[in-house]
Order: sequence, then structure tokens, then C-alpha cells
Amino acid sequence: MPGVRVGNRLWGSRYTGRSGDIWWFLLWGVLQACPTQGSVLLAQPLPQELTSPGYPEPYVKGQESFTDIEAPEGFAVRLVFRDFDLEPSLDCEQDSVTITASGMDPSRFCGQQGSPLGSPPAQREFVSLGNSLRLTFRAPASSEDRPATRHKGFLALYQAVGINQSPPISQASGEPEAINTPGGNTAKTQSHCQEPYYQVMAAEILTCTTQMPWKQTQERDKVPRCVPVCGRPVVPMAQSREPLGASRAAPGSFPWQAFTSIYGRGGGALLGDRWVLTAAHTIYPKDSVFPGRSRSAEVFLGHTDIDEMLRLGGYPVRRVVVHPDYRQDEPRNFHGDIALLELQHRVPLGPSLLPVCLPEREALYRPGLLGYVSGFGVEMGWLTTKLKYSRLPVAPRAACEAWLREKGRTEVFSGGMFCAGARLQQQSVCQGDSGGAYVVWDGRARHWVATGIVSWGIGCGEGYGFYTKVLNYVDWIRRVMDGKD
Repeated sequence: MPGVRVGNRLWGSRYTGRSGDIWWFLLWGVLQACPTQGSVLLAQPLPQELTSPGYPEPYVKGQESFTDIEAPEGFAVRLVFRDFDLEPSLDCEQDSVTITASGMDPSRFCGQQGSPLGSPPAQREFVSLGNSLRLTFRAPASSEDRPATRHKGFLALYQAVGINQSPPISQASGEPEAINTPGGNTAKTQSHCQEPYYQVMAAEILTCTTQMPWKQTQERDKVPRCVPVCGRPVVPMAQSREPLGASRAAPGSFPWQAFTSIYGRGGGALLGDRWVLTAAHTIYPKDSVFPGRSRSAEVFLGHTDIDEMLRLGGYPVRRVVVHPDYRQDEPRNFHGDIALLELQHRVPLGPSLLPVCLPEREALYRPGLLGYVSGFGVEMGWLTTKLKYSRLPVAPRAACEAWLREKGRTEVFSGGMFCAGARLQQQSVCQGDSGGAYVVWDGRARHWVATGIVSWGIGCGEGYGFYTKVLNYVDWIRRVMDGKD
């Protein structure tokens, strides 16, 4: 787990080695034939289906069609995908679905629903700013001489929603859907988030009037937002009473776990839906022979098996932010060993992909408090492809200081660190686990919190491991994530 040495090698060093009104449905069903070039559909208050040609049978290559969905005056068009399975490609340059509407940036999608491969729309909803929206389906003929993979296309629901002279909120970026009641001078916007992965923040109902423009209303009232729920796995981890050794993690039990391979194998933890918390030395390792060389960064998420992560594909990193206290040129000083990776795009949250929470109180570092650390690091001398986890107690600081003195070690054990484990307990944290999170259950907030980051240690035998104390860096983390640092 932390950067570790084999035998006497530091962990932190580089290691080389992802019902009613059914008549209405029947009436409009005749309009739901697969769209051809230039199809026009009329949106009604009840949701209707729109599919790719032949759905659910696989679609045929060598076609392109667009469908204009129009709502009556005073209404907007809302669209959401219920099934999505298109062939993935780089930047969705091949098979794709594109959503366009006046006042909205075009959004292009490909890949499979619920998978990080490609750019699927997940559960995002799209609401037009006017009364029309266009969906373009494109499946060009393949020029590659290889067997074509069969994909069934998409199933979407569309409907008309009243706007009452106020633009609805688009959910293309995770915002709540707008449901406005037409016919009066007051419109109520209700928030509906995809639970349990997102929750509503601010007011659940926002009232605006025709006498007050929308922008002025936004300045006076907080617009509701759907924000990620952190630290509450859908699949609870098996909290074994046996602290020795490592256990295999069940899918979804550590949904924040990230896998990186920038300068060797490393880990990380998802914060929100666009940031990954990790150790600085996984990006700028202490023993790098190319200290100034930059590497492309990619993060793999959403699975407990590396092979499956690699098959699904990674998330490219837009920006790397390393804490200013980290010193790459000081091999025995891991103070400030913390970094943030900003992903290019928000990730679709679900049962296998959820963020962890940040700590807010010192009590979560009480000696004896049990925490869990997870990673894809070395296990019994072998690299593993399966996510494992261990149960380790927070150790008294004095005990770790004495242990370091006995071993004649000169590594810095600063106030920005804490240690975990036991003097005579086998360390299950080893190379390749660096950057992973040490998490504890916060009984007051009732969620899991990343109190530490796997940082460094001495060998993979008995003794303690050393972790970056996340609480000391929470303000910095929030400034960076808010774009203020």
C-alpha cells in the first residue's frame, strides 16, 4: 500500500512491475418507428419512447439520421436515456448520439451505459431552453478489416415540460431537472436527483414569478443542485474482526478506489465526481531517474479487478495539483505527500463508483481506532490484479517514533502524518498501494472518511505504516477543488 521497500526498501519509492393513459401511448406508438432522415416528433406531457433503428436488435453500420423533437409553445423538451449501447471510439468520432438544442452546447455520446469506456450519457437528463431538441444518430461504415462488434443502440424517453417563460435547468452537468407548472404566473421548480448516488443541496423548491427575470431570481434564491453522496457504499464492506492479513474486496465495497500507473502502480480515492486524491510521490517519485520528466496521466475506476478496469478504459486527467510542501529531492521526507488529479470529465456515479468523504475532526485519529486501507499492491511478493483491503488500527505516535529509533531510521515523521498498524503485526500494505486511502467510519456523520493516504513505510514485514494526515490538508483540498488555488 504506501510506497514501501522490500526488505529495507521504502514503500514511497517507485515500483514498476480502470397504466393510466395507456390509450395515449398506443395512439402515439405509431409515431415511434425508428427515425429516418429528418424525422419530426411531437412531445407530449407523458413520456414517449425514441429508439435507434431496429432496437433492441443490433443496429446496422453505414447510416445517419436525425430526429427533431418539438414541444408546444410554452413548453420545453426533456430527454433521458434508459438504455445506451453504442460502439465506443476515441472522442466518439465513430458511432455516436449527439444532442443539440438552441442555447445548449452540443453533447456527443458513445459506449455502454454504466461503463467508463467511451462517453455514455449515464442518467443525465437534457432539457431544452426553447421548445425543440435534436437527436442525431450516426453509425458510419467501418473501414477496418475486422469483425464488427454488434451493439443494440439506445432507448430514450422524451416529453414536454412547461417552462412558463422561465428556462429550465439542464441536467447535462448533474443539475436537477426542472418541472414547471404552466398556466399561472408562478412556477415551481422541483429537484429530482438520482438517489442514492446524488442528493439535493439548497432549497428543494424554488419559486419564481413572471415579474422577476430568471437571472434575478437566481441571485436571490439558491438554485437546487444534485451533488454526489460520499462515503456510503451500496455494498457494505465486510468488517472482519480479524486484523491480520489482507482480504479480497467485494465489488462495490470500496467504490472510491482508483488505480493509477503514472510512474509505476499506485492508488487513489475519488472525491466528488471529478477529482482523485492520491500521494504526490506516485506522480513525482523520490527515486525517479527523470525528476523533471512529465508523464501522461490516466485514472482507472469502477471495478475491483485491474484487468477489467483496463478493458473498460481509463479516465484522462486534465490537471495535476501537488501540494507545495512536497519535496521530491528529499528521499527521506514525505511531508506534504498529497496531490489531486482533476479528470477531464465528470464520472457517472453508481453502485461501483462513489466518492469518499473528507475528515472534519481530530477524533478520527484516536489511537486504537480501526480503519481500512485498500489497494492493488504487492501481496506475498507478487503483484495482484484483485483489489484487497486490510483492517489496521491507528497507532500511538510515540510507539511509531520509538520503533523508528530502534531501527535507526532517519525518515521524517512530521505532524502532517500519522501511523497505523501494530509493532508485531504483519504489514499488508506494500509497493503499489501508495496513494490509496485509509478510511474510518465516522459514526457522527454516518459515512466513511478518508483520514489518510498511503505514503511510506519500511519493508512489508512487521511494524507500522505511515500515512499523510488528510485532515491537515482539507482546506487546501477544498480550495483546489473550488478553483481558488
